[in-house]
Amino acid sequence: MYQPELSLSCLELELRDPNYPDLIDALDYWDGKHGQRFAPSRADIEPLDLIGVLPRIMLADVLSDPLGFRYRLSGTGISDIHGEELTGLAPLDLKPVEYGRLIDRHYRQCVSERRPLLHLIILDLAHRSRAYARLLLPLSNDGEQVNMLMAVDSANQDGRELREFFDAQTRPQP
Repeated sequence: MYQPELSLSCLELELRDPNYPDLIDALDYWDGKHGQRFAPSRADIEPLDLIGVLPRIMLADVLSDPLGFRYRLSGTGISDIHGEELTGLAPLDLKPVEYGRLIDRHYRQCVSERRPLLHLIILDLAHRSRAYARLLLPLSNDGEQVNMLMAVDSANQDGRELREFFDAQTRPQP
């Protein structure tokens, strides 16, 4: 059974990269909500304020002992790209395995550094490249620990190409 080689890479971008104005808006909203704290709480975030990016938002609970993550909410745009509902899953459940591990590493970095991160995620398969930018924002109920992460995918992506990539990862190979 032939399976094309996957090359997965990412770049950490400047938070206010001008190529992603929708992510700058989401970051500005987050900045306006945290005040003197390092991060706002989930209760500070009003979904109606984020209506333009809502289909591209994921919320992940941060689990402790051991550190892990579980998707509390997956926007319809993200579920459409992945071809399945991701709510209740963990990043390590994502396919391909290498992709899930990369996402899990980004989540761990955000929790440990307690700061927003912007990554360009590049998926290469059979000499075809697909990429998308994702903003990762920590949330904290107590102002000390990150207890939730909010991920926002950029609108500046080719959804059809990404959907085909993830479809190929879940289809049985001939």
